[in-house]
Amino acid sequence: DRSAFVFFAGPREQTLQHWRKALQAGARIVDVSGALEQEPGVMVRAPWLQEEAPTLGVGARTAASAAVPDLQTRTVVSAHPVAVLLALLSSRSQRVAPLHSLWATLLQPASEYGHAALEELHQQTTNLLSFQPMPTEVFGSQVAFNLAVSFGSEAPARLEAASDIVRRHYSLVLPVAQALLALQVVQVPVFHGYALSIALEFTQSVRPDTLAGALAGLHVRLITAASEFPGNVQAVEEEDVQVLLQPVYGYGVAATASTRRFWLWVVADNLKFAAQNAIACAAELNRLRPRGTVQ
Repeated sequence: DRSAFVFFAGPREQTLQHWRKALQAGARIVDVSGALEQEPGVMVRAPWLQEEAPTLGVGARTAASAAVPDLQTRTVVSAHPVAVLLALLSSRSQRVAPLHSLWATLLQPASEYGHAALEELHQQTTNLLSFQPMPTEVFGSQVAFNLAVSFGSEAPARLEAASDIVRRHYSLVLPVAQALLALQVVQVPVFHGYALSIALEFTQSVRPDTLAGALAGLHVRLITAASEFPGNVQAVEEEDVQVLLQPVYGYGVAATASTRRFWLWVVADNLKFAAQNAIACAAELNRLRPRGTVQ
């Protein structure tokens, strides 16, 4: 009662059980669980992308990005943080030249599946080191000391679902039309923090310093030397996404030359990045709240 905003950031089942109560109490809702995406009138939002759209100036705006909240909007879904991250980087890349292709491998931490997944990874690690049976209720298979592109068939956690959500939200929040995203999700035995390996290919050659200048800015910090680049552990608690830009050259080509292909190595705090986008969604809705009584 009397709450201006309610954030649903727990299990999807919890959101579906209680969100209408929040609406009836007069609150506006930001859904971080993704459970309400198919509800009528509910939009997937990434306000950072819409704020940058006027500065991009390349390509036509997507049909999805044309839909924006209005005075009647009471509920929004906060876009998946990886979709926001990828859309932010690809949109800024479009400032220098059109993208031909975008390929990404997401190294996903256990905390994407909540506290039970963290406990299971911890217990698997402990039990394997002591030669004890390991729990598999969340992942359905061994995650500790292992890399996986799928889980057991009975596992509640689904990597295929994670990939689908990221690709769908990426297409919904893009401020301009861009190359399609090819995405591979790999479950890694870490507790927190995203790491992504991203391959960009442009339709024409681009100077590395020009691309670096386009990528750097609000929410993104460029790292200039690989020796200085932090891992996902150091990225936890950091405010910004941290990006290492590596041009791809043919053998013998000078490192300062232009090229069409680049690697981006990216790390970010998965929980903080999700929270930041949810707060941005609430701020967007707050600007649309009625401030007085119409006479």
